[in-house]
Amino acid sequence: YIGVLGMIKQIFIILMAVGLIVISFTTTSSFAKETNSKETAKQSIQYIDKAISDMKKEDLDGANQSFQLFKQEWTQMKADIQKDSLYAHGKIEREIAALSIALLNEDKQKAEESLESLKSFLNQYSKGQLTDKPQSDKEISLSSYVKLLENTKKTLESKDVAKGKAQVQELTSQWLSVEGNVVGKSQTVYNNSERRLVELDSSLSNPKEVNKSIEIIDKMIIDLKPLVNTSYSMWDAALIPIREGVEALLVIGALLAITKKGPSAKGNRWVWGGASLGILCSLIIGFLVTYVLNSATFGQNNFLINGFSGVVASLMLLYVSYWLHSNSNVEKWNKFINGKTAQALSNGKMFSFAILAFLAILREGIETVLFLIGMASQMSSSQLILGIAIGFGVLIAIGIFMLKIGIKLPLKPFFFISSIIVFYMCLKFMGSGVHSLQLSGIVPSLSTNVIPTIDVLSVYPSWYSTLPQLLIIGFALSILIVQKRKQNNKNNTNQKKQGVI
Repeated sequence: YIGVLGMIKQIFIILMAVGLIVISFTTTSSFAKETNSKETAKQSIQYIDKAISDMKKEDLDGANQSFQLFKQEWTQMKADIQKDSLYAHGKIEREIAALSIALLNEDKQKAEESLESLKSFLNQYSKGQLTDKPQSDKEISLSSYVKLLENTKKTLESKDVAKGKAQVQELTSQWLSVEGNVVGKSQTVYNNSERRLVELDSSLSNPKEVNKSIEIIDKMIIDLKPLVNTSYSMWDAALIPIREGVEALLVIGALLAITKKGPSAKGNRWVWGGASLGILCSLIIGFLVTYVLNSATFGQNNFLINGFSGVVASLMLLYVSYWLHSNSNVEKWNKFINGKTAQALSNGKMFSFAILAFLAILREGIETVLFLIGMASQMSSSQLILGIAIGFGVLIAIGIFMLKIGIKLPLKPFFFISSIIVFYMCLKFMGSGVHSLQLSGIVPSLSTNVIPTIDVLSVYPSWYSTLPQLLIIGFALSILIVQKRKQNNKNNTNQKKQGVI
């Protein structure tokens, strides 16, 4: 009875956390009646254009005067924009604050960049692309995205870096609108495009690397253009859950295999509970993006969820990998499951296993749902449903096979294989997690030519994502070295005792 109450309590805590996640997205939604705020915002761009023109002439006073005229307009229209879209209101307010500071400090470069960003946000809002409510004209097509890439290239060729930065911000925010169409046809193009968005933001931080930025955009255009007029089949829909689900399946399979090797059968329920909750949250978020928000609005939140869940899951997997390795000795494991510490496996560790299963499913499940939503308008419902059924059917078959093999494996190879799988996922989640935080703008997008891109390990050409992976590898090697020395010392001690005897 006490155990059941404890489980209910833990599930209640998880549900509260889910509620907070859902609330964080729904609070950005506004169902107030739209006013003429979009038209007013469009008209106010004339002051921003005048300020940009003044800045290019290095007329700081003139730019400041134009900005003050805009602020007068903003005072009158911001209440309507706030009612229409909290998201747009927040974006514009933050850029106005950044611009005010730049003008106060007489930082001409930063002021011009902020003006271009402000103009971009006002343009997007006036076109209905920066509001919370989903309408057909808010989602851009892949052909429109390619056109935006071409316009950004022209801007950079004209050496207008400030405007180019604003356009790159729009490219990043609109990526979620088209990524489902891209990944359905080419995982390679999808991976390359996400990586190049980070590289593009990084190269624009240095005005001397404008030519490099143009080269990156050229590569993205070459990759994406052939996909503009492609159609999708049920096999494309089937590949989405298979591709995205295998990584989560490796984590869930390893956790289930561990619990089945342990002394308590209820551990399985914790893992399945966390996984089920992850699936439910993914479906809820997919519903919100489809019917409450829009892809561009959710883009930032998606990067944040993928980023933080990836980093947290990576650290938890690192602990699980260490725990598996430390119990890999058959004699030690038998002592473990027969001793008092077995209770820890059935209680504390099971809750952490549930959280890990939840995070693994959440970060992969959200992407799966959003990718399928992106493909939904490109194919018939029957083909889409059949493809999804085939994809999840294959995943279930793979999962059953993994579980059967894991249970039948002897302890020593089981621990070795499980440790390798968990450690691999630890590295991959860390790399992709930090990469997503770079796309969100929280982590700097600085890239380097020293580090190669290795998609299978989520290694990207940035020290921000690669250094944590190297630290994880260093930690693992140090543990192996320490344990090897302990084993050698133990063997030497035993040999000396036998010699004395």
